[in-house]
Amino acid sequence: MKRVVGIGYEAGDPAPTVVLKGAGAEAEAILDQARSRGDVAIVHDAALLSELYRVPVDGPIDRDLFPIMATLLAHVLDIDRRNEGNVHD
Repeated sequence: MKRVVGIGYEAGDPAPTVVLKGAGAEAEAILDQARSRGDVAIVHDAALLSELYRVPVDGPIDRDLFPIMATLLAHVLDIDRRNEGNVHD
């Protein structure tokens, strides 16, 4: 069964938090909406998903996941920077 977890982080927060979770048809709908927006990074990592799915919605990410979350955030920010360079008015 397909599952998704949405993560949010605001500067100054002590840790990223789980902002949404879904499975099955709900997960598909969440992914479809994210793809249609075009500004939501989608990362496929089954092991990370398993860990994050244990965290309740609005719950903070465990400290042991901070290193991988930092790596993912750096990757997403790099993609955002490259995409900004490709925008043409």
